[in-house]
Amino acid sequence: MESPEPTRRKRPKPRIFESVEYGFALLGVWLVDHAPPRMALRLAKFIGDVAYWCMPRRRRIAVDNLLKSGIAKTAREARRLARASAQSIALTVAESFLFPRFPDAVSELDVSDAAKAAIDASTCGFICYSGHLGNWEVGAQTVARYRPITGIARPMDNVRVQALMDKKQMRADFETIDKHSGRPMDLVRALRRNRALAILSDQHASGDSAVVIDVFGRPAKTFSTPVVLQQLTGAPIFFTYAIRTGFMRFRVHFSDPIYYTVSKQSKAEDIRSATEDLSKRLEEIIRQHPDQYLWAHRRWKYAERLEAEKKAKAAE
Repeated sequence: MESPEPTRRKRPKPRIFESVEYGFALLGVWLVDHAPPRMALRLAKFIGDVAYWCMPRRRRIAVDNLLKSGIAKTAREARRLARASAQSIALTVAESFLFPRFPDAVSELDVSDAAKAAIDASTCGFICYSGHLGNWEVGAQTVARYRPITGIARPMDNVRVQALMDKKQMRADFETIDKHSGRPMDLVRALRRNRALAILSDQHASGDSAVVIDVFGRPAKTFSTPVVLQQLTGAPIFFTYAIRTGFMRFRVHFSDPIYYTVSKQSKAEDIRSATEDLSKRLEEIIRQHPDQYLWAHRRWKYAERLEAEKKAKAAE
């Protein structure tokens, strides 16, 4: 199992920047609490637009990812989807705050009888595998209605904003394990306490234990945590996601329980193959809803390194 990534030292932001961030966070929370929901979501989309235009580096990353993944065929289409993606991320935050006020927000809950039976029968918890697609916070809050849930999260750099989010309790009944300082056995213990464990495993994985799999036709380092945890605990894996279908309406999907066989003779390859299988399931849904996916992350750092090395050799 992968050890949590080492804490990266960042240059601290000037206090005035942190104060400005905190001010915007307070304003956003006030508007979500007091403005009509539709107005709050329109404002969230506007904030997503501002972020898209004011963060050129992230914009370039998103456009490049969309083109190289084959999702977008032209630069114009890539820019359109990158902008929609930025809006989707902003909507995710606002919708997560509003979600408790809309008991019928989950208009479609796709859970098969096989999934229900596996959840009811599990005494070692279960693993929810997903990615930064749709509204993953709504997905987590939906799971929390049925089983205590644990997730892996990175604390915000701005401690005042983090304290504000904690006070608002955006994640109801949600226990978090620090992405950087948490220990691998913390995840095992969460499952042994019969909790649901939410893992978003669609970002670049650092460390020697990350496996290299094909993601949208390009090699990418990926954490194999869900598969390894299943081998240690026997917990079933469910591929889950929450897709936005309208104003405060979501379709939450649970796959049938997934079990992988890992043999001693081919352990590394079996784990890699199972990790790639999970990734392909996510990839299929992303292709259907590319405007609701987080494209501004450097998912293909490994492929970029290989490409740079190839160019360097060719130049010698």
